[in-house]
Formats: sequence, C-alpha cells, structure tokens
Amino acid sequence: EQLANSMLVIMVKGLFSSLEFPYAQFPCVSVSGDQLFKPFWECVCRLERCGFMVLGLTCDGLSANRRLFKLHKPGAQLVHKVPNPYATDGRDILFFSDPPHLVKTVRNGWASKKRSLWINEKSISWSHLTKLYEKNRNQGLALLPKLKYEHITLTSFSKMRVDLAAQVLSNSVSKALLKTKIKDAEETARFVDMFNKFFDCLNVSSLSEGRRKRLAFRSPYCSDQDFRLEWLQETFLPYLQEWETSVGERSGFTKTQQKAMLLSSETRLGLRMTVLSFVHLVKFVFAKIPGVKVLLSNRICQDPIEKFFGQQRQRGRAHDNPNVKDFLKSTQALRVINGVCRTVRGNCRASTSRANVNAENEEPLPKRRKK
Repeated sequence: EQLANSMLVIMVKGLFSSLEFPYAQFPCVSVSGDQLFKPFWECVCRLERCGFMVLGLTCDGLSANRRLFKLHKPGAQLVHKVPNPYATDGRDILFFSDPPHLVKTVRNGWASKKRSLWINEKSISWSHLTKLYEKNRNQGLALLPKLKYEHITLTSFSKMRVDLAAQVLSNSVSKALLKTKIKDAEETARFVDMFNKFFDCLNVSSLSEGRRKRLAFRSPYCSDQDFRLEWLQETFLPYLQEWETSVGERSGFTKTQQKAMLLSSETRLGLRMTVLSFVHLVKFVFAKIPGVKVLLSNRICQDPIEKFFGQQRQRGRAHDNPNVKDFLKSTQALRVINGVCRTVRGNCRASTSRANVNAENEEPLPKRRKK
C-alpha cells in the first residue's frame, strides 16, 4: 500500500454569513472522480440533517472534479445542477468552477504559444498586449500605469497569480487597445472586455465598490431581475458559441489546428457551467429564501480553502513535510482561532469582518504577582 502524500479537504462556506469551516479531511495519494462521489454526498446528507441548506459545490478545473460532475449524468456534455435527494423543498445542487481559476486559465490560454486564438477573420493575439505595453512604457504619461513587465512575461509562479490575470483582462486594457489603434486588435479588445465583465459579475465583494467606482458590474445583486443575469445569458454565452461557430466554419485547417484557435474545452465547459449555475442560484435565492435583500457573488469562490491551506503551511513553519497527525492538529487549532477572529492578511484575499464574541464578564484576568 502507498502512503498518503496529500490531504483532501471539504470546506463548508456560508453564502450570507462568515462561516468557513473545514468539515472533512481525507489523506490520499491521488483522487479520482469516482472516489469523490461518495464522500461528497455523505457530507451533503449530514449537513442537511444538521439543518444546513446545501446549494452548491465549488472547485477548480481538476480532471477528478470534472469527472465527479459527469458521474451524475453520464453521457451529458454539460452538467451544472443535480437534484438534492436530501432536501425537503426540492432544491438542486449547483456546480461551479472557481471564477478566479477560470480567469487564470483564460489568460494562460491567451498567452500560450501553443494556441493562436482566432474569431471572425481576426486573431486574438498576445502580441497585441505586448505592443500596447511597449507603447505605454515609452510614453511620458502612461495610459496603463499598472501594466508591468511581469504581466507580459509570465513565469510558472506569475501564471498562478489572479491579480495579474485580472489586471490584464481589464476594462482599461480593452479601451487602450482601441485607443492606441493597434492593427487588427479589435477582436482582442472585445475578448478582453468580455472576460473583464464576466469576472466583475462573479467577483462582487463589496456593497459600496460599484457605486464608489461607478462600475455597474461590481454592484451587489439586489434582485433576480438584475441586468447582469441577462448579459451573462444573452451576450456572454452567445459570444462563446459565436467563437466556436466561427472557428468551425473556417476551412483549410485540421481539427487540431481549429482547437488551437479556441480556449481549451475544459475552460469553455467551466465557463458555461458556472454561468448557468450562477444565474440559477441568484434567481433561487431571491425567489425562495425569505428575507434576502443582497447577494455578493464572490461567495461562490474557493478563496477560503486556499487561505486554509496557506495557514496550514504557516503553522508548519520550517517543517514543510507534515504527517496526517500534524495536519489534523493544525486543523483543530485553526477551527478554534478562525471561530474567534478572522485574519485580515495572508496569501489570499480574506474577509475583513470579525466574529463577535459575547463575554458575560469583561474584567481582565488576574495577573501573577511579581516576586
């Protein structure tokens, strides 16, 4: 038998609360979708019996996770929801691909030398961004002060940074591509604008940022008739379909060459699945859950689990090879610590809210007398 070299963690995250609880941990070597099926539904069953409403599952684009989704409807190309057999009100469980991971894979696909993205007789080229960076660097007053060398020249480490991907796929870059009149960059600017709005729709984290920065796509969701839901369904998803149709109709190329003109099939599947699930979630929340007045879309992201593993590494300090006992001991300590206060800094974005601790006696503890 092989010894485990990693830990599988299932975390419970509140949609309207600060709950972030590592619910179950399993030592493993490698996990398949078939092995994930039973633990996932056992967690759903136990949580529902405890009174929780399980609405969805968020994970990255790992092949085992995609396999888990497909197991619920074998043969289906896209599975974004399944009935929840443990819910008394007939709720579905929705599947999400983590939006920050999707943005990184989109940027990495755009920057990849193995791909030559193409739509409507024009290319979506990384060279357009490189030319924009060169023009921006040589100007006295830069149009894009945030665009740096690390945005253009990607390394194995920078490819994992969400902030670099979000700053490249931004509204300012899209407008700058059009303003500087770089040759044949119209579709590149459209591509950047589409994914900027997509990430804004699924990354709302503040009640006031949209109003303060005058960004309608960064405002909190307040009803099931929000204009962004229509944009996601009527503009973003048709854009992906238009892209695939345009490449499919291009003659003189092999299937392999046509695939290189698109984002990876896993990324496109994750985008469609997340959009459909999110639209369903917003409509369900405002229609079926009483008292809901606002929803922040970044609640479906898996930042808490990323932060949790970062805290595990910090607790180990120089000991970078913990065993299962060390991991479980650190997990128990983090459960207690995070239940009392929320960390503000870390290797991942964290909530600035702190849990309220009610104490009956606020007098200080007795001090030890000096000898």
